[in-house]
Formats: sequence, structure tokens, C-alpha cells
Amino acid sequence: MSIAPSSLLSAVLLASTFLSSAPSAEATPPLPTHRYVPTIQSGEVTHLAQGRWDLSSYGMLFDFSAHEVGVFDRAGGLCWRDTEYMDAKSVNDLVPFVATGSSPSSLLFASSPDGTQYRTEPVSMLPLACTELQDRTSPLYIFNAITASLLELYPFAREHNVDWAERTSRLRPRIASVHSKVELLAVFIELFRGVEDPHTSLAGSINGKPFRLRSFRGQDFKELEAAYSRQNQYDIFLDWLFKRWMPGELDQASAALLPGTRQQAFDSGLVWGKLKGNIGYLAINKMAGFRQDSDLAGDRSLLGPALDRALADLQDTSSLVLDISHNMGGDDEISSDIAARFADRARKAYSKQAFRGGTVQWFETVPHQGARYLKPVYLLTSELSASATEVFAIRMRGLPNVVQVGETTQGIFSDSTEKGLPNGWVLAMSTEIYRDPHGRNYEGSGLSPVVPYRVIGVNHAANRYRNAILRAAELATTHRLAY
Repeated sequence: MSIAPSSLLSAVLLASTFLSSAPSAEATPPLPTHRYVPTIQSGEVTHLAQGRWDLSSYGMLFDFSAHEVGVFDRAGGLCWRDTEYMDAKSVNDLVPFVATGSSPSSLLFASSPDGTQYRTEPVSMLPLACTELQDRTSPLYIFNAITASLLELYPFAREHNVDWAERTSRLRPRIASVHSKVELLAVFIELFRGVEDPHTSLAGSINGKPFRLRSFRGQDFKELEAAYSRQNQYDIFLDWLFKRWMPGELDQASAALLPGTRQQAFDSGLVWGKLKGNIGYLAINKMAGFRQDSDLAGDRSLLGPALDRALADLQDTSSLVLDISHNMGGDDEISSDIAARFADRARKAYSKQAFRGGTVQWFETVPHQGARYLKPVYLLTSELSASATEVFAIRMRGLPNVVQVGETTQGIFSDSTEKGLPNGWVLAMSTEIYRDPHGRNYEGSGLSPVVPYRVIGVNHAANRYRNAILRAAELATTHRLAY
């Protein structure tokens, strides 16, 4: 669950409510990890996965044979072949593992053996809506496919203050006068206007120029967007954020450390060192992509030795500032591996459930068998802390030696489900509900710190980020955790 560079939908509204109800479906225990096998082996679909499989909780259907793959999206009586998943490699990115489910006829696909499970049921043939000849690239079909998907599969209309049915009814008459992709995009700009959910977006290109309709939540992003609008070097907001603004932030973090103590790995994806008062510092600036060519398994194998090095260097410190304030996401499995380094015993961390009838899956934080840090931890967060980073934060908040400080997080926990449309555009949307062990959902509101203060500043000269790190260190020196 990561955020990739894109252009930004300009209008924003504030939505900060959250669901507090407990999961509505009975939880399903996870399968033992040894039961899973790769979905794709030697470039072919493994025999177990061959067949037609209905993943109705995500509005998807798989049609797999040994040498051919088909992923179909379904909503509102429509069905189209997903243009994002047309070959074995892309299917491996979508559902890399598979196992027999609780009944002999059902299959469980998974993001990893210890990751998200996708429960499917067999179907004898593709529905007629998937196979009948029709123009699926027409503006009306694209409009209906997008709006039906949002109406059926999107869980957070209330949290993000959006009435998809009203917007659909109001905008559909405009489709009759749409004769180009530019005109169609104008309609979707209105459809997505003010929806402050970065996991829900529409992306594509027109005449070779990429676009992405997406909005972020909070004051930090409003100030950052304003700064971006005053420059003309970068055409895409997140390109500017990561390439122009972020290096200045990393310089501030380095300046906060005691001279000669700074260490890093993965091009500053991990940074550690020491602060005044024998306080340790560990910044986790990414949750994926530790090497350009690495997949999830590769990232996990790279992460372990780097964390061993960092914790060995920090073992003699009295407390730790754990900084995730500039981490915008990645993989939940990475968040699990890092949280395990701070756990004293196994604890329930959170549950997740697909909005449309999915089974509840519980995830635990289990102590790592090697190097760990069990002293007080001050978890520094900001509005930039998003997605898998927030999943990490919810794991850490369940540990007795951790206190969150800084800013409230972005409030986007759900995986972003992508649906490739017939015209080559891609709809991404939140489709899952994450809840902490008390049944609370923080989508749209974010995780609030125990000690709130500003972390992010556009102007690096003000040293807001450096001062935020030093304040966390001061809290670590003066604030006593009871655990």
C-alpha cells in the first residue's frame, strides 16, 4: 500500500469521522504458511490455481489456465477484462500465492503466506456480461464502470463526506455530450472532487501526458500543495515532494543527530544514530522498494540485516525516537517485520475485512527471534505517515513501551485495489476496513498522538522537522512510561 508519484486533484474537503463498530463477520483463522504455493511457477499458472474463481468481495473474477490468464472486474451488472493484469507476471504481482481453502472447492489467494488472504469460490463459466461483444471503451461504459464500482465496493463514503449516488445521478447527463477523453476527464474531476482519500483515484494519460485525480487530507498537504503551485520545474506534485522538498527534510534529521553517529541503509530508507541524552534515533522512511529490482520477499530479506545493524548500534541507549513521520507507505508485511523488533510478546494488532462481504482476518505482532528493542519508544508521526506506515503505527500503539507523538496520521489504511479500465485508465479505490483490537476504524481520521505538536514545515529554514525530532528526544528524557 504505497503512494506513487502523480498529479493532484486540487479541491479538498475535510472529513475526519471514524467507524467504531466491531467486525460484522466471523473471523477466519489464517492458514499455516506452509500450505501456500506460488501462483505462478516457471512462467505458468500452477495447477492448483487453474480454473475460474470468483472474488466477489473485491468485484473480481479470475480465469486461469496454464498458459493464459484473465482477470475480470464486475460491478453494476457490467464486466470487463482488467487491463492491468494481462500476463503471468502481472498476476504474480496481484495474487502471488495460493492454497486450498476450508472446503476442497474454494481457493485462498494471498499477497504473501502471512499476508492478506483472498477467498474465492469456483464458477463454471464466465458470466455473459464478461464475454458479450459491446463497446466497452465508450464514455458511458467507462462512467458506469467507475461509478458502479465506487457505489458497490467503497466503504468510506461517510468518512470522506462523499455521496457517490448523488454525484453519479448529477453527472451522468453530461456523458451524452462527451466526445473526447479530455471532456470525459472533466466529468471525473467533478466526480472525485474533494475526496480526501489518496488510495482512491483515477489515473491515465491523454495525448501522452499522464494524469491522476487524487486528494490528500490535512493542513500539511495544503501548505505543501501551495508551495508546489508556486514552482514550475515539476509537473507532478509527488515528484516535487520526493525529489525537491524531501531531501531538505532528511538534512534536518541528520543535523539533529550527534556528530559521527549517523548511519543509513537503502538510500536513507533507514537512518539511525544518537541524540543528546543517550537517546537513540531510528527513522524508517520507506516500507517497500529497498532495492530497485526487489519484490516483497527480496525487501524482507534485505530489511533483516539492516535492522540488526541498527539495533546493535542503538542497544546501549536509554530510549528511542522511532521516526515514521516522512514514510508514505509500502507493504503491510514490512510493517509487521519491523514491529516485531519492538514486541515483548505476541499481541493482536488489527483486523481487516473487505467491505463487500469479506471474511475478517486478524493479524498479530509476534516478537522477532533475534535483536529487539524493548526500552521506551517515542513514535514520531505526521500527516505524511500513510497506508502501510499507519498499519505499522497501529501495531506499535498496541505495545506497552510505545507512545505516539507529533501529528495525526493521514488516515488511509485500506489496500488500494486497482481496476484497469477498457480505455486504459486505472481506477484505484479503498475496499477494506481495518480495525484495531477494540474495533475502532481510523479511516479518514488518522491515528492521533498522545503528545501533539507540528512536525512538517514547508520552509526548511524554520527547522520545524529538526525541532520535532529534538522535542521527541526531550520527551524521552523527561516523560516516564508506565509499563
